[in-house]
Amino acid sequence: MTDMPTILHSGDVYSSVDPFATAVSFAGPVVSWVGEDEAAAATEGDRTHLDGDLVAPGFVHAGLLLTGDDPAPAALLDAGITSVHVLGPAAVVESFCAAAPEALAITAYPAGAESGRTSLPARELAGSVASDRPLYVVVEDESDLEGVLDALDDAEVRSRAQRALWRLRITCPVPARAVDRLAASGIGLTLDPGAHDQPLAPLLAAGAQVSFALDPTAPWRTLAAAVYGSTAGVSARAAFNAATRFGFRAVGVFDGGVLAPGAEATAVRWRVGELIVQIADERLAAWSTDPRSGTPGLPDLSGASPLPTVRDIWVRGERHAVWSAST
Repeated sequence: MTDMPTILHSGDVYSSVDPFATAVSFAGPVVSWVGEDEAAAATEGDRTHLDGDLVAPGFVHAGLLLTGDDPAPAALLDAGITSVHVLGPAAVVESFCAAAPEALAITAYPAGAESGRTSLPARELAGSVASDRPLYVVVEDESDLEGVLDALDDAEVRSRAQRALWRLRITCPVPARAVDRLAASGIGLTLDPGAHDQPLAPLLAAGAQVSFALDPTAPWRTLAAAVYGSTAGVSARAAFNAATRFGFRAVGVFDGGVLAPGAEATAVRWRVGELIVQIADERLAAWSTDPRSGTPGLPDLSGASPLPTVRDIWVRGERHAVWSAST
């Protein structure tokens, strides 16, 4: 790797530290600064002109259930997913990890693992409530969910679960009556807004720790479902957080999934149309590019514009080829 910093400029940089950012610099594996093109012009480095494209943190697929008939690991990276949490049979998880490119960060929960992280179906949780290991519990129906929440009603179990970073991969619709109990559990839950109508806004409002299982070929489609495909949808910004930084929080990493000085220099360059500020309720929607809002814009997810496409990926400051990107 060159000693010169990598400078991306003349685009839009999605960063909470500077909602008006048009440039970002990577020094080795970390972000060195985020700012505007004037700063980029005064800094020496290896430059990339963004041509108006969007640079944003890579997506986190926070709950990929492996069965043996799964997306290729490299295809996830190609889709802009730079981190994935996988769970399933140990042999399948091992095979997936062995086939993955080094640039794809994997957190694995093999079923039946004798040490470290493991996954298990909810019906087996009763035999593991004394575990101090990170458990990823698969919840397939409301009965499963009720049983898990009953177990977490015990203060000792709940405290152990929080310390050990237990998680729930929920594959069924979350009933409204479970929202407050899920939030009170203090453990992470991962769901796919594109698979079921979910009460996302009530969950987040109650303080639940929500991350997303993403469409492995088009992660922006999952965000669109979270904003527009749900009767209790959320803002595009909240959906983006659930698809990036909240995936890191689920594994105890609180500085991941952002572009800010000192953070890991992992980012995706997207070809996009207009960037706008979107919330789920059309009666209150802020379809605005007014910089005075102080909120960084995101691609239009309403269906009126094509979804973004990947052009480049940087992982820990190193650029990686994207085979599906058009030239």
